[in-house]
Amino acid sequence: MALTVLVGSLASFAMGRMRLRKAWLVGNFSLITYVVPSSFLVIPFTQMMHHYGLSDNVWSVIAAQVAFATPYAILILHQYGKLIPLELDDAARVDGATPWQMYWRIYLPLMAPALAVVATYALLLAWNEYLYQFLLLSSPRNMTVAAGINQFFDSDEAPWNYLMSVAIVFSIPPIVVYYGLRRYMVAGLTMGGVKG
Repeated sequence: MALTVLVGSLASFAMGRMRLRKAWLVGNFSLITYVVPSSFLVIPFTQMMHHYGLSDNVWSVIAAQVAFATPYAILILHQYGKLIPLELDDAARVDGATPWQMYWRIYLPLMAPALAVVATYALLLAWNEYLYQFLLLSSPRNMTVAAGINQFFDSDEAPWNYLMSVAIVFSIPPIVVYYGLRRYMVAGLTMGGVKG
């Protein structure tokens, strides 16, 4: 979640605020990645992680989830960033702000509602992912909860009481994050509703 928000916000800042030529190509090209379903990329991604020595490593799953969530993050953050007036950047440049200061002190605080939406999406995408976690992580030491629930079905009769308790505990973190970021999301939805 954090890496997706970081990569997406930096890319959208560079595309929208740094006045790069043909930045729209990056935004549109990133959406083309959703044409190919993620299940088709399992074999090449698994081979690539094996080649880089990340087999049975949690970072391979993190890399996969960041790769799949980043195009959506760039799209949402770039579109939301267009609502922020460029005059704020010009005023910051006149005051001597560097691009990093403009990103940290102007762009990120004003982008809080969109960042909350992207963070929630990235968390839910990674949290509910099963295929890549199951295929990229093989040892019980690195097993995530989503892939570990499958071990309950190894016996002839599944222990439903344990399975249900794990499912309830598994659902708590996304609920906490959603309710923690809910006020930012509501602020983003109502931002354009009132004209001054």
